[in-house]
Amino acid sequence: MNSKRLILTLISCLFISTGIQANDALLSFEEMDHDSNGYISVYESRVSEDIAKNFNHIDSNSDKQINITEFQSYMGKDRVSPPEEMETPEPGAAPY
Repeated sequence: MNSKRLILTLISCLFISTGIQANDALLSFEEMDHDSNGYISVYESRVSEDIAKNFNHIDSNSDKQINITEFQSYMGKDRVSPPEEMETPEPGAAPY
């Protein structure tokens, strides 16, 4: 009976940790920049396992902090970019 409980506990932990990682990707630069100084420090990066693990790679100028450009460059990897030409409606135009 105890081995079944252990297995159920381990399975539930797996689901919980997967949920944390999924939410991890949704953090924005502003949410990570707790002191609002325009940079993510090593300490601030710890809220995201992915960012913390890849901090030195993301910090392309090696100044020990991640700026918005470095963050956006890293977050843009493996993502679909929007089409170059997008129609923007004129002010006051009816929606599609």
